Amino acid sequence: MRHFKKVFALLLVAILTLGMAACSSSKKTGSSDGKKVLTVSVEEKYKNYIEKIKTDFEKKNDVTVEIVEKPMFDQLEALPLDGPAGNAPDVMLAAYDRIGGLGHQGHLLEMKPSDTKNFGDKEMKQVTVDGKGYGSPLVIETLVLYYNKDLLKKAPTTFQELESLTDDKRFAFASEKGKSTAFLAKWTDFYMSYGLLAGYGGYAIGDNGSNPEDIGINNKGSVEGVEYAMKWFKNHWPKGMQDNTSAANFIQQTFIKGKAAAVIDGPWAAAEYKKAKVNYGIAKIPTLPNGKEYAPFAGGKGWVASNYTKEPELAKKWLEYASNEKNAYAFYEETNEVPAHLEARKKADKQNNELTSAVIKQYETATPTPNIPEMAEVWKGAESLIFDAASGKKSAQQSADDAVKVIKENIKEKYTK
Repeated sequence: MRHFKKVFALLLVAILTLGMAACSSSKKTGSSDGKKVLTVSVEEKYKNYIEKIKTDFEKKNDVTVEIVEKPMFDQLEALPLDGPAGNAPDVMLAAYDRIGGLGHQGHLLEMKPSDTKNFGDKEMKQVTVDGKGYGSPLVIETLVLYYNKDLLKKAPTTFQELESLTDDKRFAFASEKGKSTAFLAKWTDFYMSYGLLAGYGGYAIGDNGSNPEDIGINNKGSVEGVEYAMKWFKNHWPKGMQDNTSAANFIQQTFIKGKAAAVIDGPWAAAEYKKAKVNYGIAKIPTLPNGKEYAPFAGGKGWVASNYTKEPELAKKWLEYASNEKNAYAFYEETNEVPAHLEARKKADKQNNELTSAVIKQYETATPTPNIPEMAEVWKGAESLIFDAASGKKSAQQSADDAVKVIKENIKEKYTK
């Protein structure tokens, strides 16, 4: 009998332990004071901003907002598993080019801002896939031109001006005769070179990024863009610019050391240049030799909600609240990231901030990054597009044709039902 009681006691403890573990691993639905809980996932650098804006939301909706600190891309990659398991946050930030895939796969709550006039068509397109909205735009970003004010009196406005700088001996690359570092751009990276191809008439995916059967990186315009890039690699740039792995660091360090007059980079580079105390200016990327504008990818991020949330209405309210004019501008003041909200953006543009103004101007010529799942194959297939041509392994046309062949084969294999 004593043995039976002992076994029974052990079983009871085990059952209670399992029950407690199950409770602790399930998604929290209420706070200690009985209020509903909305979990908001952001990176550590955005935590202070959420702390500032959450109070009003909590009071108005009688809810407790809990902050989860996690890198954005880690959170997005975990959502397909964490969501069904009940461990995902209710709302989170997402890069625009991830929203389409996650929404298409059923991981995001369908949601369309109540007043889309607060955002332009370009902004709404980046949170929409197959005609369905999956979030609310928060910020915009695109590539810009950085130039050294100690080396140039004003920002170059045409690529002809950039080409003429290669004759300036101040930028001669000592290790390779005849080569120059006057202007640098990581064109071996498709994200960086796309604006060149698009400026000549190329495109990634047809029908405004919705038709995966139409890949346009080997059309006449794209090939002309590749051929123009080849001239820079062959006639001006050091051979190391062909190395996609090390080119970014080479460009950054060359600009910091005052050996490059101008470079193409993203808004994120400003912090590093400021830290290095470079006297830099920021402007729209110069006009191409064909007279057309450089047309880089338009990016940024918006608020999205997990399709597994137990508080869908609260989640939708947060998306609207956190991206409204007041809070979008507050986010700008906190991070210097340009608002997607049109009125907040106008206010930001009046602050005489070079980075802000340059991003806004360049965004006008930028192309929304296709957000359908098939775009993943374009990124992969175009990885060696410029390198194969720049290294002399293939002609511009052959390199482009081969890239498209790979892309179409992969799309057919992975997405054809």
